Amino acid sequence: MKKVITVQANTVEEAIQQALTMLDLPIEKVTVKVLTNPGRRLMGLRKVPAEVQVTSIEEVEHIPVEKELSKIEELANLLDEVDISVLQTVNHPVEEKKVETNHTSDRSVACIQDGEVHFRFNDESLPLLIPNENALLTVNGELCTQSTTIQPEDQVTLTICDEVVAPKFTISLIEKDMIALLSFVPGKRIKRSLVNTSWSPRLAIRVEEKVEITNDLKPQQIVDELKQMGIQQGLLFPAIKKVTEVIKPYELIVAKGILPVEGTDGDLEVHIRYEEFDPNSEEKVDFREMNAITNVREGQVIATHVLPVAGTPGQSLLGRKIPVKPVRDIMLRLGKNVQQVEQNIVTLISGKPVLDWRDRLVKIDVNNEFNHPGEVSLESGNIRFEGDVRIGGNVLPSMFVGATGSIFVGGSVTKATIHAMKTVMVRGNVLSSTISVGKQEAAISELAKLLTDVTHLLVQIKEAVDQIFIIRGQGEADLNPSELKRLIHLLMEKRYAQFEDLNKQFIQKVRSQKESLDVEWVNVADSLYDIFINPLNEDMQNMEGFARVVEEAQILVQLYNADSSPQTKLSVPYAINSTLYSNGHIEVFSKGVYHSDLTAEQTIKIKGVCRGGEITAPLAITLQEAGSESPVKTVIRTSAEGCITIGMAYVGTEIYIGTRKHVFTKDATNITARLTTEGEIDLG
Repeated sequence: MKKVITVQANTVEEAIQQALTMLDLPIEKVTVKVLTNPGRRLMGLRKVPAEVQVTSIEEVEHIPVEKELSKIEELANLLDEVDISVLQTVNHPVEEKKVETNHTSDRSVACIQDGEVHFRFNDESLPLLIPNENALLTVNGELCTQSTTIQPEDQVTLTICDEVVAPKFTISLIEKDMIALLSFVPGKRIKRSLVNTSWSPRLAIRVEEKVEITNDLKPQQIVDELKQMGIQQGLLFPAIKKVTEVIKPYELIVAKGILPVEGTDGDLEVHIRYEEFDPNSEEKVDFREMNAITNVREGQVIATHVLPVAGTPGQSLLGRKIPVKPVRDIMLRLGKNVQQVEQNIVTLISGKPVLDWRDRLVKIDVNNEFNHPGEVSLESGNIRFEGDVRIGGNVLPSMFVGATGSIFVGGSVTKATIHAMKTVMVRGNVLSSTISVGKQEAAISELAKLLTDVTHLLVQIKEAVDQIFIIRGQGEADLNPSELKRLIHLLMEKRYAQFEDLNKQFIQKVRSQKESLDVEWVNVADSLYDIFINPLNEDMQNMEGFARVVEEAQILVQLYNADSSPQTKLSVPYAINSTLYSNGHIEVFSKGVYHSDLTAEQTIKIKGVCRGGEITAPLAITLQEAGSESPVKTVIRTSAEGCITIGMAYVGTEIYIGTRKHVFTKDATNITARLTTEGEIDLG
């Protein structure tokens, strides 16, 4: 019986060698047929192994597979071994007839014993063989795939097809090429043999299999596959070795890319803590003992500049760099009463520390503190102070209190005026008075908007000058400072006439408020004056000086834009016949307001009643009760994007959202008013 074996391996040579080893035959005694050449499918993502079929040229001795036989099969085998001639001599006619029926009946029969097919023919019929896909039936040299009748003169050969399936693995890249995931299927060795049968006129060839799970995968094969995919780094060798040891389907990560490590932005670590009065607190506060101002001593470290730490870029398994976000540092603006020692911010005087955050800009200073324990009256005089002011008593009629920082009043304010740049907190009532917070911030916001327009035109002028140099093939070195200045002025006259007016407006506004502005505003205004207005100035030698002015103006715009303005706040418990203004927020935290005008650049919140007067804020207004049963005009205004929330609105209360107006004709509750997409007021 000839033997045929099918083997899969990485290469044709490996497959042939494995087949020869299993057949225990040299290459000269076999024929080789290459079924599949090794290669790749699916755009190179799927690896296809080599597959060969090796057939022995000569008959190979069949070693039968031992099989446990049933008692019936054992008796049948004994019967096959009995000599017929002996049976004929026994005087048992009935039994003799049975034997003839089994072996010498009037029909031709066939059987398989010990790997060979045997036939017994007579003249009346022919045996029929039914082939098996794993045992090739060849009759007179021709392969038979259908049931075949056998003639006495036919040469019949059965060839067993053993099979070796190599272990398979695929590697896929996932998570944006950061992980190489290997899926493994073990190989198997299938040993086949013919099943012994009894005599039969219609013999179905049966094959039994013995399957052995194998894994002859080598770590180097996986490494080579990864390298062929372009993966040179990040290999996980313990995982690769584990794949070569398992004998079941398996899936694991065999390579990882380098994950990026995000950096940290610069920051300011503050070493002091202070708590300001919270009007919403339910706790009882002893204003006599409350210290709303935290004092620091001279030489104290109040903060530390934490430097940014750059991130580490990552790398995918295919070598693609994975960038990290650039880190940003804070911009420190130190006041005159602090200094930086290495990364520490140290105070130069004793007083109250002030920290103003504007996005990434931090202004740090220590304000002097003026503590006035009594009343502000004719006896004490008006108070104007560069820093913070704390007043223990009342502010009496016709008196004025002003501060560049914050103001705290422990008593009431009557027919007086209070101005502060940061915050104002009044413990007592406000009667017929004017209080404003952050008007200077409003002026800075106006300056920032004006400088934004100036900077936009500056950039255009610079780009126009650069374009002229390119077109004429000249450099700025070909012009002396006077010629360069003349060129810039010609551009302004012909193409950027509006720049001159905007620039003059900005310079005039800065100079008119010079005493209350930071020096950086003054420096930019002076630079713009020297370049574009002062005819005697020749400091600008080249375009580098022009570019520096543009950069300084851009930084100032970025630092002082409206989105990053500091949060100013005005807090009072009750106000009547008064005018209140805040560049940020206003909060009335007790009884409410009567016949007063309140204006905030962000939000207003009133606990209690709001009867008479006008309330204006662009973002949000929240009132518990608006209007009254008596005919008192109460007007509430917000922007088209704003929202007005009222718990109880009486008849006659007017609300404005953008240009739209609504007057309540009957009492209403739980109102949340805003504009719809169609531009109409929706009362919720």
